[in-house]
Amino acid sequence: MQTTRSLALIGTLLCAGAAHAQSANDCPQLPSGTTTQWEVQQGPSFVFCRAVERDTARQAFAVTIGRDATFKPRRTDRVGDRVTIDGNQTYWHAPQNDLLAGTLVRETLLELPSGDYAHIIVRANDETQLTRALRDAEGLHFSDIRLGSK
Repeated sequence: MQTTRSLALIGTLLCAGAAHAQSANDCPQLPSGTTTQWEVQQGPSFVFCRAVERDTARQAFAVTIGRDATFKPRRTDRVGDRVTIDGNQTYWHAPQNDLLAGTLVRETLLELPSGDYAHIIVRANDETQLTRALRDAEGLHFSDIRLGSK
């Protein structure tokens, strides 16, 4: 009886691990050397991927991959020079939002080869956090990312 319960528990844990691994595959590949890992939430027509720092559990940045572009970049919100993320040239934007006073925010939007969109948002408390999160976000790889069947 005890052996049966132990085997059932092991089977459940293996299935849960496989489900988490499958979800993490729905997110872009993190750059090597990062101290973050993905926390994933599936939606009906999107995947929300939170890059969480392993040591502090603080969200470094997030990526929403969806069929529709929910973020509308405005030229007047651009900051800095053009950057390249996984072969896509883009700009970071710093939208004005009084609710986020005291927080450094950067956002960008990529159109993926699959036709889906990736909205990347970085929130940081200081310039050091911002620089580290932007470096990691700019090192993402979106190869083979596709929402469901098209």
